[in-house]
Amino acid sequence: MSLANYQTGVLLMKKKLTAILLILAAVCAMALPAYAARPTHGTTDKWITEDMLTTAAPADYRIDPATQGDAMDGRYNAYFLKDQLQTVSIEIDENNLNYLLQNATKEEYVMTQSVTIGDTTLGYCGLRTKGNFTLHHAYTDNPGSDRFSFTVDFNQYVSKELFGQGQNFYGCDRISFNNFYFDKSMLKEYYSFMLLEEMGLPTPQFGLAKLYINGDYYGVFFMVEAMDESVLEQYFGVKGSQLSSYLCKPTGTRLRYEELMEDLAPLYEHDLSTYEKVKDMIPTVRDWVRKLNLLAVGKDFDGNAIDANSAQYLELLAQVMDIEETVKYFAVHSWLCQTDDMFVNLQNYGLYISPQGVSTVLPWDYDLAFGCYFPSTAENTANYPVDVMYQLNPELWGNESKHSADFYKIFPLFYVIYQNEELMEKYHEYMLDCSRIAALGGTVSSGKVYDPGWFSALAAALEEPLLDAAEEKLAGNVYYMNGIRQPRDVKNALPNITRMVAMRAVGVYNQITGTQSWVCGSGCNLESIGNALNVDSTKEGRLTVIDSATGIFITADFEGGRRTPVPVLAASRLTESDKDYKTVLSLMEPDFGQKMLAYSIKSSVKATSDYLLTIPLPADYVKNGATYHFYLLSGKELVPLEMGQKDNLFTCLTSQVGTVVVLADIPVLAAGGDDLLGIIVLAAAAAALVAVGIGVLVSKKRKKA
Repeated sequence: MSLANYQTGVLLMKKKLTAILLILAAVCAMALPAYAARPTHGTTDKWITEDMLTTAAPADYRIDPATQGDAMDGRYNAYFLKDQLQTVSIEIDENNLNYLLQNATKEEYVMTQSVTIGDTTLGYCGLRTKGNFTLHHAYTDNPGSDRFSFTVDFNQYVSKELFGQGQNFYGCDRISFNNFYFDKSMLKEYYSFMLLEEMGLPTPQFGLAKLYINGDYYGVFFMVEAMDESVLEQYFGVKGSQLSSYLCKPTGTRLRYEELMEDLAPLYEHDLSTYEKVKDMIPTVRDWVRKLNLLAVGKDFDGNAIDANSAQYLELLAQVMDIEETVKYFAVHSWLCQTDDMFVNLQNYGLYISPQGVSTVLPWDYDLAFGCYFPSTAENTANYPVDVMYQLNPELWGNESKHSADFYKIFPLFYVIYQNEELMEKYHEYMLDCSRIAALGGTVSSGKVYDPGWFSALAAALEEPLLDAAEEKLAGNVYYMNGIRQPRDVKNALPNITRMVAMRAVGVYNQITGTQSWVCGSGCNLESIGNALNVDSTKEGRLTVIDSATGIFITADFEGGRRTPVPVLAASRLTESDKDYKTVLSLMEPDFGQKMLAYSIKSSVKATSDYLLTIPLPADYVKNGATYHFYLLSGKELVPLEMGQKDNLFTCLTSQVGTVVVLADIPVLAAGGDDLLGIIVLAAAAAALVAVGIGVLVSKKRKKA
């Protein structure tokens, strides 16, 4: 065949193939409308239009006064459960429901017939879908599942304009239900909000809930109070009239003055209805932005140079922000390692500015906490630099100071803190508080005392009700989205998220105390928690491993090797039925007034150096004036350990780990408050022993007589 004939044949084949493709495209185009006409969401194949909706509450509907209240009273707090799952039932006209589900991305309200939370029912509330990225992908990538995130507005259809008064839920106006699109564990936001709340920040009320719509089960949701003035009323202890109108979630802004003077829309969420609510505060907000930016570049409000570490600087800063609250917010936020934030995507926080022009930052949206947006692995999350709240490549870790200083300069809300040494010391102390609360135990800055492994204990208490709820059969139009399978995934995630919390706690502790060690992943699979990666853990070098339940951790050198397993620490508190506990008792009976506890501590891999062993004691063992004696059980011998103490943390170097015994001498006379009951009990026990002794002596004398 000649080259010309060959080329002619190829050209004919291309023409035939093109014709076939055009015919197929035409056929597909003809068939497409038939498929496009079918809704991908909802419980019906028919499209529901607006004229088919029920949109008004009956004129004779009466608000139950028993369900109404002021937010500052906090009556609704009890409905956000912390150790159980709340039950929420929504009854709604089927047309209204299907219109909502078919048009989910519009986020439009429809009217319900009733909403029941626990034992309280309110009629004719508003219901809408919510979300940004997650809502879009829930709608487009999950056809056949209507497990969207929702918001209930108790006042939407029963408003003051229509009924003479607005309807609320014991003072709460709106509650949202988040669908765990990125969270296989169902605990990321729960843990995050728990830590934020315990640190005393203005945190929306929260809990877990089982959601039913028209009797059909839609699964487990994170139930959270919407970011409304109700949060501020409880935090400040004032009623709404004493608050300003400006409470927004700024989006798409670094809060730089020169940028916002060109376009203020990011300050009111690019939303005209929000602007109408806050427009009276815009002059105050503009002035707040100006002053904040002046301080960020080392100038006073008149433009004169000022030392960022001076008393005058702090005095001026106090005029534009609640310093203590803001420092605390950034410390907790950094601890939680949530980088889908104001520094990366310019979103996911609330900003309140008072009538006096003083700002307060409110936490919001932590479904990607614990490194599940970045750095995406367990070890990197545990060891993520404490001063970094943006995406920093690991090769820069250890030398991040210069990079952070340059980066934060364009974020004045944090830079006014970052450039002040005293405030950064507080920031680091608050991060240590987070580690104490979550895993290590001890006394925090507020004076409150925590037991080690507290977050692990929270997960243990929730495990059974959470698994039961995850196993319950879902409605036919619902499945868990983004590839999540329940209850399989939550079973896998629970031990991993508790490990992640403990690892982050000790990672922050090591950095702030100057301990040169890398926190080992110890088999923690961050992918099991959601939107992250599972990678191999480090096996060699100077490593720290922690037990999540007890908070006990060790730091040592490990050799590693291809066949060597990853170092894992397993610790548990021994009970009277354990063999080693009985052995200890046979060797050393505690004196009257001493409290004894024993731990079994095991490392899966033997270290090539001594172990730096740290044992956090429970709160009831750490008393003023108490003395402690530590022993290591070695065979049939108790070897004394020389332990240093800092708060509830006791540390020593030891060549081996195993069964460790603690004897605490609790002084009776120095006790007070909660110890008074202990004194009474001890006194009663002593009196009983004396009485028994006297009785025995009398009995013996009578026998002799």
